[in-house]
Amino acid sequence: MHNNQETVKQPEHLVHIRHRGRGPQVIIYLGKLLRMFLYQNDWKVLPMAAIIAALVSMVIKKDFFLTMEGELKGSFALTCVAIWNGCFNSIQVICRERNILKREHRAGLHISSYIFSHMIYQALLCMVQSGITIYVLIIMGVKIPVSDGMITFSTALDLTITVFLVSFASDMLSLLISAIAHSTTTAMTIMPFVLIFQLVFSGGIFNLPAWSEQISHYTISSYGLKCFAAQSDYNNSPMVTLWNTLIKMKGSEIGGTYTVGQVLDLLEDKDNHMMTELRGREINATFTVGELWDVLSSSETVNGILDRQIDASMTVGEILTALRTDENCASFRDINLGFATVGELLISLDEELEGTELKELQIGRDFALREVLDLLKVEDGLNAYRDTTLGRTFTLGELIDAIITNPDVQARRDQPFTLKITIGQLMDLVGEDTLREYIQKKTAQISRIDAYEKSVENVVNYWLVFFFFAMLYALLSVIVLEFIDKDRR
Repeated sequence: MHNNQETVKQPEHLVHIRHRGRGPQVIIYLGKLLRMFLYQNDWKVLPMAAIIAALVSMVIKKDFFLTMEGELKGSFALTCVAIWNGCFNSIQVICRERNILKREHRAGLHISSYIFSHMIYQALLCMVQSGITIYVLIIMGVKIPVSDGMITFSTALDLTITVFLVSFASDMLSLLISAIAHSTTTAMTIMPFVLIFQLVFSGGIFNLPAWSEQISHYTISSYGLKCFAAQSDYNNSPMVTLWNTLIKMKGSEIGGTYTVGQVLDLLEDKDNHMMTELRGREINATFTVGELWDVLSSSETVNGILDRQIDASMTVGEILTALRTDENCASFRDINLGFATVGELLISLDEELEGTELKELQIGRDFALREVLDLLKVEDGLNAYRDTTLGRTFTLGELIDAIITNPDVQARRDQPFTLKITIGQLMDLVGEDTLREYIQKKTAQISRIDAYEKSVENVVNYWLVFFFFAMLYALLSVIVLEFIDKDRR
């Protein structure tokens, strides 16, 4: 019996799909995606990745791989770049062809083949984007080491792998969203919320409340930040924020009213690491008799005394007596020549001239003290000892101990005094290099985080987490799309 009803024919490509296995279907759809890359402008994501990397490099190149703050900022920026690239690679790929996918699934398309072809294509895309990102960062001046990698031969290559894995995991997350959403508008509406969630709960830049800390363990961004921080050696970098703040405040005045005892207690503090380092600093207090005489002879005070006019009616002995007893000459007598004071030298001269005619010599004119010293050939006598070394090298600790043990100083422990000093003067007193090293070292120790420790184990574990996220999201995408036939919208 002839059936007059016309046979309905299915499209040729659907007939072929029905009779193909999963492997050939993967190849067919991978070819389709590559053609879309070339002819439907999907290649535009590559120059966009370069532009984003260039913009980010302008922000992080100053201190990335140099300071703790730079490592954290650079790690967060790289995580953002990787997540951004991955998310926008696939956010529309399924929902924009949802109706086509539904028909082809009914004609025999395996969802697992469809998703696997997307995984291969998106992995290739993320791989190229990651290479472009790191290459642009390097040529823009970001100080990424090109050798001494933890896993591979190059740190730059290690970072490229991390960028790829973060991008690919984010890509699969977007693929899942695209599978759930029924239109591109819905997918693009959801996307900003997903990005904000990932970045806010990264756990590195923003201080999270206790109740939300566990949430960060389920975000790609948290592990991305940790991995980049570990690879950039965050824990062994100096922290410079506090020091830079002090530098800006060098002109600020600090101080207050203290007692001598409070200062002494500070100097005696053996547990103060910075004070311990200062106590060991050597002070060179050696000088020669000639150097001392040159200093004295160039002093305005000493020259004023030497040029003082003396009454002509005096004998040499009376002059010596006046120099030894006159209150106006007290500061002159106290000058220490190393081997003796000027006062002791005057006493010695007086004793040597005792009973000589020179001591009774009447000075018949006004003259200066300098002329008396020339007459006594004092400078010639000093020249004989000009190269004699006086003083010694001692440590700052010895000086501090001498001050602390001084009975007069101890007797004034309760005496208050007002101290006013600028931060810059305090830095000069302590030593700017010593203070900078101490502050940066202490702040870095406080800011140390075990999750950011530079170790192969840490990095490999984070890589495995990214791979787990990618596989999980891909599997969920397959599960969601298996129910596409039930979708009546």
